[in-house]
Amino acid sequence: MALFEELKRRNVFRVGVAYAIVAWLLLQVVDLVLENIDAPDWVMQVFMLAVAIGFPLVLFFAWAFELTPEGLKRERDVDRSQSITPQTGRKLDRAIIAVLALALGYFMFDKFAHREPTAQAPAAAEGTAAPVADQRSIAVLPFVNRSSHEEDAFFAEGIHDDLLTSLAKVGALKVISRTSVMRYRDSQKSIPEIAGELGVATVLEGGIQRSANQVRINVQLIDAETDEHLWAENYDRELTAQNLFAIQSEISREIVHALSAALSDEESQQLAAVPTTSLEAYGEYVLGRQEMARRTAESLLRARQHFEKAIAFDARYAQAYVGLADALDLLTNYGDLNIVESYAPRQAAIDTALKLAPRSGEAYTSLANLRLSQVEREEAEQHFLKGIELSPNYATAYHWYSILLGFMDRHEEALMQARRALELDPLAPILTVNLASILADLGRVEESNALLLEGTRREPEFPSNYLLLAENLVTMGRIGEALTWSQAAKRLADTSSNAFLMECWIWLQLGDIEQTETCLSAAEEAFPETAFGARSLTHQYRHQWAESVALLEQVLERNPLPGWRRGLAWNYLTLGETAGARALLMELNPELLGTEPVQVSRDDLWPTAQVAYLLYLEGNTQRADALFDQVLAIIPSKHRLRGDGYGVLDVFIHAVRDEREQAIAALRNAIDTGWREDWWRLRGPLYATLREEPAWTDLMVELEADIARQRQWYENHKDDPLF
Repeated sequence: MALFEELKRRNVFRVGVAYAIVAWLLLQVVDLVLENIDAPDWVMQVFMLAVAIGFPLVLFFAWAFELTPEGLKRERDVDRSQSITPQTGRKLDRAIIAVLALALGYFMFDKFAHREPTAQAPAAAEGTAAPVADQRSIAVLPFVNRSSHEEDAFFAEGIHDDLLTSLAKVGALKVISRTSVMRYRDSQKSIPEIAGELGVATVLEGGIQRSANQVRINVQLIDAETDEHLWAENYDRELTAQNLFAIQSEISREIVHALSAALSDEESQQLAAVPTTSLEAYGEYVLGRQEMARRTAESLLRARQHFEKAIAFDARYAQAYVGLADALDLLTNYGDLNIVESYAPRQAAIDTALKLAPRSGEAYTSLANLRLSQVEREEAEQHFLKGIELSPNYATAYHWYSILLGFMDRHEEALMQARRALELDPLAPILTVNLASILADLGRVEESNALLLEGTRREPEFPSNYLLLAENLVTMGRIGEALTWSQAAKRLADTSSNAFLMECWIWLQLGDIEQTETCLSAAEEAFPETAFGARSLTHQYRHQWAESVALLEQVLERNPLPGWRRGLAWNYLTLGETAGARALLMELNPELLGTEPVQVSRDDLWPTAQVAYLLYLEGNTQRADALFDQVLAIIPSKHRLRGDGYGVLDVFIHAVRDEREQAIAALRNAIDTGWREDWWRLRGPLYATLREEPAWTDLMVELEADIARQRQWYENHKDDPLF
């Protein structure tokens, strides 16, 4: 006890505590400084050793010496009655409190002040509550670039992207995709907040420092509920492609272990794979992925070039071939690449990717998407399922698969796949649009529009929200409003052929043929490939059927897709050229043109009516009426406008049969329901006999008056804010 009291009297304890706090604070500051000047590791190690050696020396000096008004003296030379150790102790107490406050302030800054605000996560789809996080779910936040060179940021982003790709192969995990986690770059939000918005139980964060030929990667896996570290590690390696992929594999395995998941043998092999040994090829691939994510015509052309350079550096880099195939596909949508001309180079790239990496889920997904473009739907579905099996966390696979299911009229299944994609990438705006599109296909237009409006407020620069809203509004007969949304989309995406052509189409729905043709001229100049053939609609509007046929025949030489073939068949039928129509429809619907009885599908009403019209013109009224009767029997079970609505199909059938009263009654109902899409087709030759009926004429006058009213509404409101 005497020794303890003497240690207290000489302030040895106070000096020790003060030294420990100051040393900790200095270590944090020095570590930050050395990291930003790219100092070698040994500098920090020497500093830590010096601090450790200093601790016992400081305690010895506190025991052996005392600070007096005359200066530092040995303790035995100080008169106890004149000692000022109590005052010195109180000064040390105040110093300890001050330094402790500094240390606490630094700790709070380091923990919370490195994140900046980011976009809010979307409300749960369709008004549902946020899902409970799966305990094996993870979000990998963007890695911090700790290098002194700003250009190394792409390097950190590339490693982050590849780690996500690696984890996506692990079926036991739920891994949030890149689009969503990138919203949290430099975010100021806490880990529990981020995890709650993304619906995950764990979060991985880290940083990357590149210096000359060395790379340092530090990562930590955090439990979102407790905000505590589950695992952390630092990796210091020579900068080679092999080492980068080895680190990613190690991190993936540690995450799997920390989350008590299991790897299959195949997953283990995939994690161990080294995609490329060329650091140059890897760098080009990373740049290509970043450009492709921007989804503009210019960025996609740059992405294509980067992927081609990556292949030039390493012809065995399978992922670069997948990137090239996907960039070519997107250029047919966002750029001006002819879709048919894209088939061969896409197929070649995918074939090479699968030859190099036969178990690549991304390559199978790209192959499925190619088959979707080629309307080979059964084969596309097989490849989508294979891609999902191999890469169960690849949100794009579920997204594109849902589109295929929609084309196959399996809308409920499509909805399931769209929701799964959103679970994996909840902040991706294109996935919100995809879900809204499927809801519209199911007839849930109000839900679709609500989701899109929410999307425009959250992502005001994302044009696809505006485009789908415009399409939905046309379906509902609100054409003037649709034009304002379409034009907003074009302002945001003036390099998008979709945005251009949507505006042209809506001008036609408003009956402004001059504006339509002006719009088409601009589209044809900007997008000579993708806009080719669109002018056939203005020919049809003007009843220039021969010109329309001639143009569509040219289109089919360049782009023989089913939609164009069916459109040309309608033009042949309007001209009474049954032979040309039969040749096309025999390719599209051979079973309907046979002699055996058929059961009409509720999802093929318009194609069935088209074949029946051909049979009617050919004089086979018995089979034509049998098909027409089946269609009319199905119509009451469907909605006129919503989902895959039948529009004015009943009006068409009654007109073909010259059932005038029924045709007039059906048109009355259509107008009252809100139908307006392609209203101008009722002025075509098929409906000539109906124009003899005053009641029909009155309805057409009413319809055209409403279209004129909507044109005026647009003029009055075109400059109003959308929201």
